[in-house]
This record gives sequence, C-alpha cells and structure tokens, in this order.
Amino acid sequence: MGEYYLEKILEDSECKLILTIDCEGTNFDKNLENNVLNLKRFLELTTRNNVYIILFITPYFADMLYRLNLVYEIKKEYKVIFGLHIHPNNLTEEIQNLCSFAREDVDEISFYSFEQQKLMIKESIEYLRKRDVFPLQIFRGGYFSMNDDTAKALMEVSDIRWESHNIHRHQYNVTKQVIKSLPVHAFDKDLEFRLEYFNMEELLKMTRVALDKNIRIIGITHSYLLDNNDLHYGRDGIEGSIYSRLEGIIREMSLNKNL
Repeated sequence: MGEYYLEKILEDSECKLILTIDCEGTNFDKNLENNVLNLKRFLELTTRNNVYIILFITPYFADMLYRLNLVYEIKKEYKVIFGLHIHPNNLTEEIQNLCSFAREDVDEISFYSFEQQKLMIKESIEYLRKRDVFPLQIFRGGYFSMNDDTAKALMEVSDIRWESHNIHRHQYNVTKQVIKSLPVHAFDKDLEFRLEYFNMEELLKMTRVALDKNIRIIGITHSYLLDNNDLHYGRDGIEGSIYSRLEGIIREMSLNKNL
C-alpha cells in the first residue's frame, strides 16, 4: 500500500477515526512476543474498514517487530503511521547504557533535563531506525508526559513535527506550540476515547456525539490487549476484546454514514 503521511490523512474529510496504539515494552507487555504476533490481526481489521492506525512504538516493541520479520509487511500491507513512544524506565539495555541517568522509579520523560531528554530521544530514534521502523512522524511520551524541553529536543534531533497527548493530563505541560499537536479525543484527564475504557454503550454514545458534531475521533488502545487472553482483561474487568469493541464502533459509524 505504500507509505502514509499524517498531514494527508488529516486533510481527508472522510476520515472520521484515527486509532492510536501505545506499543509498549516489557513494563506492560508481559508476553511481548505474543502481543506483537497478534498485531497483524488488528491491523487487518482496521485497514479493511479504512481506519488509520498510529503505532507509538517503544524500542523493545520495535526490536520484537524486527526479530519476527514483521516491519516490512506492516509497512507494505496496512494503513499505518509510525510514531515514537518512550518510557524512560523501560529502555533497552543498549539505550540504557548510553543513558545511565535514567532511573527505574521515574516513568515520565519530562522529569529529565533538556539534554537528557534529547539523548533519550536521539538514541531511541536511532534504535528504531536500525530496525527499519521509520519514518517516525509523531511522538507520545509514556503517560502522556511531555514539556517544552521535549518539543525542543524533538526539533533538534529528529524529523518529528507532531505530538499526541491528552491535553488535560498534568503530565502534559507544553506552553509553547513548537510542534503540531494531535490531541486524543478527551473531555478531561479521565474521560478519553479509549477502547478498553467504559462499556460499549458509553463508547458508542461518545462515537455518536462526535459524528453528530463532525469531530474526528483520535482514539487510544494498548498493545498488551492484542492478545484476547491477556491478564489485563480479567484484572481490569474489560468486557469484550478490543477487536469486538472496535467492530461495534465501526458498525455505529457505518450506520451514521447511511442515515
């Protein structure tokens, strides 16, 4: 299918849903290989229904994609954009050795100085590039962490000119719009369009309201839910997989379109 570019997608008035996936590392994905192997199944569903996906990828996730020989196929077959995702306390050994200041008890990139953030971003990008996970078009910090230093660092060491966060979260502390923002669909710090939040009735209600107001939905989910049997479903009381939930949202959007 070729490469997709965020600016072009956002110009498409028919694009009513962009779904973002935080593709985590060993901090959340307790069976990382299994979740990566399930990614294609999810991308087949989204691409078939003309839903674009932004994959916010950590170095650990990129390494697993590469080792399973999935990077080229994902680029070629699916409607996907790659983004950078960083949890400073879950860097691969190679990056950690270069960023020895990164602490195990700190998971917000904005905690660190400008120079420290710049080094983490630079080395993470280089790590992903070596594994063919590029181009990287957009950034999201773990827990939506970002400040002005993060944006400045991205400008200096990367071609990334977009960021995506819940602007209501206290971890997001950007005062200067240095790069463009693609905020997730959220009303406050807790009420955001996340596949694993709420029940289906509430998700469908949020979908109908957005469609009625002609608002494009920027939704969220996580890679650790790609496996239907992942421990998070039972632990967090999530009814129905992210596959069935997305299918319900797609049906609702189709019905609305035909009214």
